[in-house]
Amino acid sequence: MLQLQNPFALLLSSLFVTFLYQCSATQFIVGDSAGWVIPPFPTYYTNWTNSHFIREGDSLEFDFNARFYNLIQVSQSEYEHCTALEPLKVFNSSPVNFPLKERGIYYFICSVSNYCTLGQKVIINVHQIPPQNPPTPSASPPQHQVPKISPQLSPNGSAPQPSGGTSNPPAPINVPSPTPVGGNVGCPPTPSSIHGVKSNIDVALLVCAMFGTFLGFWMM
Repeated sequence: MLQLQNPFALLLSSLFVTFLYQCSATQFIVGDSAGWVIPPFPTYYTNWTNSHFIREGDSLEFDFNARFYNLIQVSQSEYEHCTALEPLKVFNSSPVNFPLKERGIYYFICSVSNYCTLGQKVIINVHQIPPQNPPTPSASPPQHQVPKISPQLSPNGSAPQPSGGTSNPPAPINVPSPTPVGGNVGCPPTPSSIHGVKSNIDVALLVCAMFGTFLGFWMM
């Protein structure tokens, strides 16, 4: 199943990259608003190409009047001598859309009359698109946990004895407890006093009951 999915995933990836490649492509009009004509000065098209950054995947558009001009792609040698004895491509109709599929240097001239020597020629330097690799996530360093050391007690439950001899601990000092001042202050009540309080409560309850009975007969 994985072997069937891998070619499909590669196809989708290539289509996606091609789509992005086409979306990012730019079409340049050579000479801008002037088009492909006899320039006002010899370095006009040289200045134009130096002011544009052209990459592979972009395209060139040459606009000219086909009755007076043409477009010839030539080699570097013929470009320098303004000749078209062995042209690479010839275009006699306008406009010309020239795709730049590969990086490199392209040479174009107009072979009509002496227009090339007057400056109707251009060098296009196509740059390579830098690879755009996705940033790799930085791996966080492993977090080392400090082990917790718990104190170990001896089997009999007592704290470990310090080394260096078997000296006996000092004997405890007996401190006499202070005698309270003022006789029996703060002493708990004796059982006899508790019994007397209980007897007084019983008498009070008996008197209240007799008074309630008398009041009930009197109201009748």
